[in-house]
Amino acid sequence: MMSNVDAQVGASGDPQRPIDPVLGQVFVDRYRVVRKLEDRAGGALYLAQHLMADRAVAIEIVETDDARPAAVDQFLEEARTVARIGHENVVEIFNGGRAASGSVFLAMEVLEGTELSALVGKDGKDGPMLWDRAQGILLQIAAGLAAVHRHGVVHRDLTPANVLLVARAGRRDFVKLLDFGVARVRAAGADTDEGSFVGAPSYMAPELAQAGAVDHRVDIYALGCMAYEMVTGRAPFVADSVLELCAKHQTEAPTPPSALRPAGSLPAELDAVLLRALEKDPAKRWPDMAAFGDALGRCRLTRRQSVRVEALAFAELAGKKDAFEVDALRRHRAWSIASVVAAIAIAIGVLRVLTTSPGHVQISTVPADAELTFNGTAVAARSPVVLDVAPGRYTLVVSRPGYLTAQRTVDVAASRTVSVPVELTPAAPVPAGIPIPTP
Repeated sequence: MMSNVDAQVGASGDPQRPIDPVLGQVFVDRYRVVRKLEDRAGGALYLAQHLMADRAVAIEIVETDDARPAAVDQFLEEARTVARIGHENVVEIFNGGRAASGSVFLAMEVLEGTELSALVGKDGKDGPMLWDRAQGILLQIAAGLAAVHRHGVVHRDLTPANVLLVARAGRRDFVKLLDFGVARVRAAGADTDEGSFVGAPSYMAPELAQAGAVDHRVDIYALGCMAYEMVTGRAPFVADSVLELCAKHQTEAPTPPSALRPAGSLPAELDAVLLRALEKDPAKRWPDMAAFGDALGRCRLTRRQSVRVEALAFAELAGKKDAFEVDALRRHRAWSIASVVAAIAIAIGVLRVLTTSPGHVQISTVPADAELTFNGTAVAARSPVVLDVAPGRYTLVVSRPGYLTAQRTVDVAASRTVSVPVELTPAAPVPAGIPIPTP
């Protein structure tokens, strides 16, 4: 892959090797090949120098001796389309065409980085990725593929080996997608059917094993397989042979990814998002890559899950995952007990507030200047008046000269308002000749 250029270049100087006829060639009068970077199935990758711009470029040679001319033409047309898109997550292609030997070539940017395959899957060294890191990579892959899909280009061979992670703009996992259509042109031999395709079996959509046209949904399936592998450490289907693996892609339902990881280490929504991408029927998958990327972007860990996932990562690195799970179960039980205790305390507090909060007594009298005595205490204000008192039973006395005194029993509830209207009855007039006693 286009990584660690200097180290790979040094390896090509073996004096025992025959002289490579590509070395020293000039492509389209501007790219002089100076070193081989690596051999590839059906081709090779070289380092070249731009003769006018004085900059390094990567030249990929794809052997097409057995390929149909129509397949080669389509490959070059798709390469030109990718070059026009100019998406930041897609390898930049400067030029391309047929070489003098009859093969085809692409002139691309030189990239230094790490293939995603070195981090996940059977070649990965780190095991399952933390969701936060996996999500950042997946969203970039989805964005790049969505851009090329909008221009009618389908990758058809999306694998972790075709995703390069480079350091750029302060990010260690800046994604560059590689090898658009290369596997297809290599597989398009003169004796094969027009719809045939050879891809990586672990990521191959069921319809790729059948004759007929395919569309952008094969890339959605492949990215679903890659996402599954990134977060679980294994592909959705594993088999001892390619035929058995292809059969599983066509007939077997994948295990939900959350079942392969400790509880709570993946977002709750992720199972449904990935299983939809892995539907056998293309019509049941996400309708396009943008929709798939949007769904992945909405899968988030809760704050508590994030803390737990970090702790799990340290436990896995230290080889103490089992101990972590035992401790996690203990913490879960303790948390459950603490939650119940907290709920009871909150309920008691709410009940206490409800039973001790003051109630309100709204008093109105006729006549309005009557005197009020509430539970033995004179009230300075006159009608209408509102008193705030603790819940309970009280006695209200209303009086005025010339009127019969009235007495009411008032029941007050917490946070409730009770209305007490009182209309006094005038006293009967005193008969003449009867002295009125003085107090």
